[in-house]
Amino acid sequence: MNVLRRMRTGIRERIRGSELQLMVGTLIVLFVFVYFFNSIVIAVHAGEGGVLWSRVFGTLTNRVYPEGTHLILPWNEMTIYNLRHQTAENKFHVLSRDGLDIEIEATVRYKPVDRLIARLHKEVGPDYLQKIVLPEVHSALRAVVSRYRPEELYAASFLEIQQDVVQLARGQVRNRYVLIDDVLLKAIILPPPVARAIQQKLEEEQRSLEMQYRIARERQEAERKRIEAEGIRDYQTIVASSLNEELLRHKGIEATLSLAQSNNAKVVVVGGANGLPLILNTETGAVTRTSP
Repeated sequence: MNVLRRMRTGIRERIRGSELQLMVGTLIVLFVFVYFFNSIVIAVHAGEGGVLWSRVFGTLTNRVYPEGTHLILPWNEMTIYNLRHQTAENKFHVLSRDGLDIEIEATVRYKPVDRLIARLHKEVGPDYLQKIVLPEVHSALRAVVSRYRPEELYAASFLEIQQDVVQLARGQVRNRYVLIDDVLLKAIILPPPVARAIQQKLEEEQRSLEMQYRIARERQEAERKRIEAEGIRDYQTIVASSLNEELLRHKGIEATLSLAQSNNAKVVVVGGANGLPLILNTETGAVTRTSP
């Protein structure tokens, strides 16, 4: 009996000691979990992707962590990449065809290739905008703008330049895990003396065009008047050839009657037959022929 009692007492003491160790171990685990919480529990938000770097295996290039919550070992690191379209505004200095410095303000729209961000992380890193995107856009702008003289940039379409820049830049970053969606030119700034000279030249050209328009308009007006004069001359020639004594007498009678029927006309005296005047009394309508 004493032996059994001693055995039971020993078991109880061991259980109490194990419970204490278990409690201490649990507390230690909880403390470590809370302390390294931000390094263990990783949240990948909407429009993002994660790349894991393992202290043992290095960057895991065959896996991209999607949106959601992920648990990793505290000695590993996860880098979060924005997979949405992003924009960056920048000023670029390039040279024209004749070597003048030109400043271009542009907005670059870009994004990483979703399934290749692990390769991007390993070979370039999170600052790929500064290392790849902007340098390649700068290179494309230099290649395109160098085709133009400064005055030609005024006449060239922004859309045409943009399309050439985007085409070149896309080709240069195609194998670098980044997509350049568009390059939007906001302004092309020339050196002030050059800009003033070009502006004056354009104003002179506009004034010259305006003067040419005025001259052409005056010539058209002169031609119109000449044609109108020729028409009047031809009309008078035709009328003169058709005039005779009877027609003139008929027209005179019509004109006389029109005057006689006027409310303001009381007596009208006109030349009559054989040189004798006629007196028309508009109140009675009678015609009086005067004697010589």
